[in-house]
Amino acid sequence: MDLRLNLFFVHLSIHCQGIPFGKPTREKYFQFQPGFLNFNHGGFGATPLLVREAQSGFVDQQEAQPTAWFASGGYQKILSEVRPRLAEMMNANSSDVVFLDDASSGLNAVLRSLPWQPQDVMLLTSAAYAVLPNTGKWLQKRYGIQILQAEVHFPAESAETILEPVEQALLELPQPCKLRLAVFDHVSSYPPAILPVARLARMVKARCAETLVLLDGAHALGQVPIDMKQLAEAGVDAYVTDGHKWLMAPKGSGALWASRSIQDILEPAIISSDNAPTTKFQDRFDYIGTRDYTSWCAMGAALDFREMLGGEEKIQGYTSQLAGWAGRMMAGAFGTETVVPLTMTPSMFAVRLPIPSEWPTDAQQRCAGVIAGGLIEKYSTQVISFSVHQKSGNVTHWIRVSSQIYLEQQDFLALTHAVLTLRQSCKSRVGGLGSVVV
Repeated sequence: MDLRLNLFFVHLSIHCQGIPFGKPTREKYFQFQPGFLNFNHGGFGATPLLVREAQSGFVDQQEAQPTAWFASGGYQKILSEVRPRLAEMMNANSSDVVFLDDASSGLNAVLRSLPWQPQDVMLLTSAAYAVLPNTGKWLQKRYGIQILQAEVHFPAESAETILEPVEQALLELPQPCKLRLAVFDHVSSYPPAILPVARLARMVKARCAETLVLLDGAHALGQVPIDMKQLAEAGVDAYVTDGHKWLMAPKGSGALWASRSIQDILEPAIISSDNAPTTKFQDRFDYIGTRDYTSWCAMGAALDFREMLGGEEKIQGYTSQLAGWAGRMMAGAFGTETVVPLTMTPSMFAVRLPIPSEWPTDAQQRCAGVIAGGLIEKYSTQVISFSVHQKSGNVTHWIRVSSQIYLEQQDFLALTHAVLTLRQSCKSRVGGLGSVVV
């Protein structure tokens, strides 16, 4: 490591000591627009300034001697230092971990590498992120596979809300089993929930022993503990995750873990000039052409930043406790509910908006739009809004709210006040409809 990067880590250590989480951390280490509150960390993350500075140092090395950086082991040496640290965080063997641009590229790498046959089945849940059903449709068109979707209904009372429809879907599969792949979120996106992934994997293997299990951990790394040894014992064959979200690494960083039994068949989304049939697993993924690898290299700086802040237990403890408190507080203030119980709540939660269910459907939808649009336009506050189609046929409206080390209780109180104020403004907008009650 060169002198400049050594000085960077000294600088990092000095500046991380004694800075409380919340507003002081937001102002010192992040570059948000003044007055902006980001409750959508789960969407695109936020990279600390110090991590961005470390990445800039890697860019300087790349441009100082491009051939040495790309062709003579420059960035690969840095990756060899970052990989074991990342693997340790995931409780995995470093030889089973490769770098990715993001979880989506990892999902595509696994899904498009499998030897699909006509009438093979892929199992998803209705909570799967859109990249999975979209890629599934491509596979369906290309290979004639079938997509089996287990309908999961929210709000959820317990893990059984997830397990029961998946078990029912598995029981309905004809024998001999043609289920080639089952894919589950570790932490789902819409709505946010921690899924019982080890139990799901065991359930799949018990029904169809040869089926592969892939976990989408886009929201997991840095938000919840990942234990690949435990998950592998449960039957998980591959796991993808993002670095730019909860790890707070730069955009364009992620990782794939794969069991050794399937590494030989996996190819990255881009097959490069260095990727021959005999190329080893990690080498295939570590070079995918002339592109910017500095985001992968800077994952080490993100790990250092987190260590200097106190480590995973402190960070994840703060964000999960803040999310739990905020979810209960906001649901109480709105007179509504959160989408899952506290035991299934990560560091982001969903709370139902205080829109009366007796309003006409179009009036409810307009009010949800007024709230979501007003938060960013009037309050410079970013959340994600979405709808839940319930088993009864009713549609309810929610916001997804992320906790993070740069947020504090006062920020969530301000968000609550803003939502309630905007909700009141719905009166004048829908008051002309005779059936509306306010």
